[in-house]
Amino acid sequence: MSEEVGTFSLKFSGNTYSSDESGNVTVQQNWEGAADSYGTVFGTLIFGPMSASEMNEGGPIKWVGQGFLEDGTVVVGLGEGTFESVPGQHIARTSMLIDVSDGTKIRSEGEMALETLIWTGTNTLVT
Repeated sequence: MSEEVGTFSLKFSGNTYSSDESGNVTVQQNWEGAADSYGTVFGTLIFGPMSASEMNEGGPIKWVGQGFLEDGTVVVGLGEGTFESVPGQHIARTSMLIDVSDGTKIRSEGEMALETLIWTGTNTLVT
C-alpha cells in the first residue's frame, strides 16, 4: 500500500546545457520551492544525455535535491526516472523513484509547464 507524502510546487530558476562528442545533449535545470514533508526544496533535474530530437518526445531524467525540514535538519534526494513531452504543448510529465537520505523511498509524479515555469506534482511513499 502507498501513502501520499504530499505535493510539491517548484519554480524554474535556470538551465545549463552541454553536449558530448557524439552530439548528445544534457540539460540541467535548477528548481526551487516547497514540498510537503520536505520544507523548502532546491534541486537540479538532469535530462539526458539524449539526441536533440529525443528532447521532443521524452527520455531519462535524474534528480539531485535537498530539503530543509522544519526540525532544522536536511535531507538529500537522489532520483531516476523518465519524462515525456505532451504532443503539441510545452508541457513535460515526470515520473521518478527518489531515494531520500533518511532511508525512505518516494515515487514522484509531476508536470512542468513552460507557460508558468512551475513544476507541480505528488510524492508517494514506496513501501
